[in-house]
Amino acid sequence: MADAFAENKVIVKIFGEDYPITGSGDPAYISRVADYVDSRMKEVARRARSEARDRVAILAALSIASELIERSECLTMAEDEYCIRLDKLAARLDDALGDNPVSAR
Repeated sequence: MADAFAENKVIVKIFGEDYPITGSGDPAYISRVADYVDSRMKEVARRARSEARDRVAILAALSIASELIERSECLTMAEDEYCIRLDKLAARLDDALGDNPVSAR
């Protein structure tokens, strides 16, 4: 039986450099993550008109972190909204059923 926590080594290319990444995740997933970082760094480099690797990496990291925080805040707001809606639905059900619980048969 294969070990579920076996480490995989994947060579990825980010901003023109090869990086060996070792992790327990799916190699295809690791490659997708690296491709995403690579594309964001290239996008930042085009907009900033800079090839300075450290500057591009920091700006890309800030951009990705900003995106993550925005999505997290949106999810939190949606979760709060759904909780409020569920509470309202539960209250309506309680009102419709009345104060008397249904007796067991």
